[in-house]
Amino acid sequence: MDRPLPSLRASLDDFLAQLATLQYRHASGLSPDLPVRELYEDSPEISSLEAFAAATEAVPKARAKGDLLGVRRLQLLRDFIATQVEEALAAPAAEAVAQLEARSRLSVDDQTLSLGEALGQLPHEPGRGRRAVLESATGGFLWDNRGRYGERREACFRVAERLGASSYLALREDVSGIELQKLSEAAAETLRRTEDAYRDVLGYVLKKVEPTLRSLPSGNARRHDLQAGSQIPWLSGFFRREDEWPLVIRWLTEWGFHPSAHGRIRIDDEERPGKASRPFTAAVRVPDEVRLVVRKSAGLDALGSLLHEYGHALHHAHVSEQLPLELRRLGDASVTEAFATLFERLLTQEEWLKRYVRLPSATARDASRMAAFQGLTVLRRHCAKLPYELSLYTRGPSPERAEEYADAQRRALFVESHPGFFLFDVDPQLYVTRYLRAWALETRFTTQLTARFNEDWWRNPAAGRWLQGFFGRGGTDDAEALAQEISGMALTLPEAGDRLVALLDR
Repeated sequence: MDRPLPSLRASLDDFLAQLATLQYRHASGLSPDLPVRELYEDSPEISSLEAFAAATEAVPKARAKGDLLGVRRLQLLRDFIATQVEEALAAPAAEAVAQLEARSRLSVDDQTLSLGEALGQLPHEPGRGRRAVLESATGGFLWDNRGRYGERREACFRVAERLGASSYLALREDVSGIELQKLSEAAAETLRRTEDAYRDVLGYVLKKVEPTLRSLPSGNARRHDLQAGSQIPWLSGFFRREDEWPLVIRWLTEWGFHPSAHGRIRIDDEERPGKASRPFTAAVRVPDEVRLVVRKSAGLDALGSLLHEYGHALHHAHVSEQLPLELRRLGDASVTEAFATLFERLLTQEEWLKRYVRLPSATARDASRMAAFQGLTVLRRHCAKLPYELSLYTRGPSPERAEEYADAQRRALFVESHPGFFLFDVDPQLYVTRYLRAWALETRFTTQLTARFNEDWWRNPAAGRWLQGFFGRGGTDDAEALAQEISGMALTLPEAGDRLVALLDR
């Protein structure tokens, strides 16, 4: 390949469109398979070792010329290529896992369910005995098939060797610019600072699920109890399935956003078997074709998931068409996750809940605190996942990691987790780091929005236009650069935990 970077750039947009289409069809229930192997075989330039080497050599040259935008584009390409080399190596295992899950049949009492159906039912099951059966069935299935999931994780060691890195963690640090040890220390500090508030509200939530439930170490609460409690079932009557979509559309319209971004966002809300239980966004062409897959559900958690994915969709649909390809199509995932979380965190705003969900004041106060608890639970879960995943990618996916995973989750959440999830509850390429930085960035955005546009910034069209300005920049800036720009300070993860604790303590 004589000119690897031009060749890669020429096919990048079409490749990402095809990949997003495959992911959309799989998540929407249109296809039980995820045939990515053929896509990678047909696009060798996407995972070209020569392209990675060329981009690496070009970075210092661009930096010496003072071409900061060129440096940014090359950095994004290096991260993208490294990811695609891994994904190409993992494609056979990823296809096998997708087929395994699509064709899975789990016996649950008098039902036969797929893995996805069982996982989707579990948080919404009111009976503790039934939840225990579902957790045992799903965890047992994952444990029995740990070899398949382990094959996917093993690809990380091969990509490090292919790209000449001393280790997988060194490779991810190099291409992402994220200091893993520093972030791991911040995660540990976040766990320490949020523990008391989390445990206090956890006790309240568990008692709401079942009066005799107690958290660890004195009680016997399990992860499925926390999942059920995080659905906030005692408020379910206020978050009806048929109301959630119209209220989100009403809010966006009043705020000055076109709900479909003038046709760029295509909504798939059709009910069909095999459709993912949670909303999903697929950026097929940015900004012109963004697919938002929705399976309408009831509850506070379902509304939060819808808001989260709408944040992703609106971000992608408002990226400037004038940007260079890399800045339009690639970027620090922490940024888009921050925008998605910004939308999701609206559920912690009492006035938003009263205006759009039409909740009474006392109910809005309870719902906003429970939304903060949901956020804190997810934050603590991921703070515990980071050191576990650093160990996983150092020592490999052996069965010994299962107890390590369960212990980390136990200490963070104070409930017992099934060890069978130790390879399933892992996103590729240390995506956990993107989530953690996103939550820190979202805290900065919320602070700035409040300072600029007051507490009800979410109904001020000027605030929407301010956000659209950041949407339009695509991948131009990473999370650190945006944090410095809007606040003059570096990202600080414990700040995100402190803000959620403050919302709980109101």
